[in-house]
Amino acid sequence: MISTAYQVVTNMEANLAEKIAIQYYDEAKEGVVSIRYGQYAQDIHRAAGLLLHLDPDIRGRKVCLLARNSYDYLVNIYAILLTGAVLVPLNLNKDWDEIRYELDLVEPAYIFHDGEFADREPAILEACGGRMLPIDSYKTSAWSETGSECPDRDALSVILFTSGTTGRSKGVMLSHRNLFAPMDFFCLPFEDIAMQTGWDTSKFRSFSVLPMFHVAALTSSISWAIMGNTINLCNDLKHFYRDLAAMDSEVMAVVPVLLQSIHRDVVRGRRDRLGSLKALTCGAASMDAETMADLIKAGFFICQMYGLTETVGDGAWNNSQDLADIHSVGLRDPKREYKLDDGELCIRGDSVMMGYYKDPEGTAEVLDAEGWLHTGDLARIDERGYIFLTGRKKNVIILSSGENVSPEELEARLNQCEGVTESLVREENGKIGALVYCGENVPGAAEKVQAYVTELNRTLPLYKRISAVHLSDGPLPRNAAGKLLRS
Repeated sequence: MISTAYQVVTNMEANLAEKIAIQYYDEAKEGVVSIRYGQYAQDIHRAAGLLLHLDPDIRGRKVCLLARNSYDYLVNIYAILLTGAVLVPLNLNKDWDEIRYELDLVEPAYIFHDGEFADREPAILEACGGRMLPIDSYKTSAWSETGSECPDRDALSVILFTSGTTGRSKGVMLSHRNLFAPMDFFCLPFEDIAMQTGWDTSKFRSFSVLPMFHVAALTSSISWAIMGNTINLCNDLKHFYRDLAAMDSEVMAVVPVLLQSIHRDVVRGRRDRLGSLKALTCGAASMDAETMADLIKAGFFICQMYGLTETVGDGAWNNSQDLADIHSVGLRDPKREYKLDDGELCIRGDSVMMGYYKDPEGTAEVLDAEGWLHTGDLARIDERGYIFLTGRKKNVIILSSGENVSPEELEARLNQCEGVTESLVREENGKIGALVYCGENVPGAAEKVQAYVTELNRTLPLYKRISAVHLSDGPLPRNAAGKLLRS
C-alpha cells in the first residue's frame, strides 16, 4: 500500500501517466480543462523545485494555503509534502481575526494564496505581505525537484485547524504515518460498492466540492490519486449544476446541506440535473435518516462515514443499504482499536493525531497516556460491530434532577417535523427548550411546530419533554465549518 506523498507522485508517473487526474471548468476558456497524471506529477515537481529554491532548508517549516479549491491548490499540497515542509491549509471563510490567530500560531515561512482573502481582508497584506505568494507561482518556475522518500514518517507533516463551537480553533498535528494510515480503509468501500451493485468503480469520477482545508477533501485528494481515478473540481457551489453538467461524475462526498439539495432534486423530479451521480459518501455531521432512505430507494448508493480531524477522518464506514442500518455510522476500521469509556467512543491506532499544536493541555484532555483518543462522541456498538452515535459528551444537558439529555437526539426528532429546516435544543431554566428555524415566510409555522411538539412529548419521558419552543427569524448560527453554535 502506498504510504507517502513521494510514493503517490512516483506512481502517478510510473503507472498512471496517461489517465485523467484532474478536471475543472476554466472560466476564461468557458470549458473544461483536463490534466493527466503525468502532467500533474510534473507540475508538482516544479512547485517543489520553487519551494526549495526559495528556501533550501524548508523542511519542517510551515507553508500555508489560503485559497479556493483549484488545480493549483492540489499541486501545492503535494509539493509541500514532498519537500518535507509542513502543510497548513487555512479556511478561506474565516475572518481576519481568526486567520491572524492561526498565522501567529504556526509562523509560516510562506502563504500561497489566490487573492480572494486579501481582497476581502487587506490587513493580511500589511501583516504578511512579504511571505505571500500567488498559488500558481510554480507555473513560471525554472526549477524542478523530484523529491525523495520521506525520511521520517513520524515527523510533523500537516496541521489542520478544527473549528470548535466555542473558543479558538486547534491545530491538529498529523504525520505522514497518520495521514496515510487510513488510506486502504478509504479505498475499500468502492470495492464493496462494485460487489454490491456490479458498477465499475474503477472508472468512477469524483465531484469534489468540499474545501481542501476539510479533512475529508484533503484525504480524498490522496485516496483518489492512489486509486488512479479522476477528481472533478468545483471551486464554488454557485456553479454546482453548471460544473456537474460539464464534468459528469459518479460519486460525491456530501455534507448535510448538499444531501438535502440532492434529495430535493430527486423528489421534485429533477434527477436529470445530477447526470451520472449515483454514489454519495456522507460525513462531517449527522445525516437525516429519512433523506438517506429516500435516496437509496431512488437508486443511489449511500456510504456513511464517521471520523474526526484528529483521526484523519478515520473511524467507521457504513456501506449497508439495508434501511434497518441507516441510523448507524457503520463498522470499525479493522486496523484500529475501539472502546467505550463511560459511553464515550475512544479510538487508538496509527491514524490518531500527534496532538494539538502548541497546546499540551488541550492534547491531554483528549489523548491519554495509553494513546486512546477520546472522541467526545457518545455511542453504542451492537453485537455486529455497528457503531451508533447518540450525542456529544460536552453537549449533554444535565438537569437539576440529575437526568442527562442528549440535545442531538431531540433535534433529530424535531427535524422530522414537516417544515422544520433546523433546530437547536438547549436548557432553559432547568427545563428543555428548542429554537427552531422553518425558513422564511412559512404560513402557520408556529402552529405546526407546536402541534408536532405536543405529539412528540407524549412519546418522551417527562424529563426529556420540550417545554418551550421559539421560532428563529433566520438560519441558526454556525461556525466556519458549518457546525451549530451552542453557546
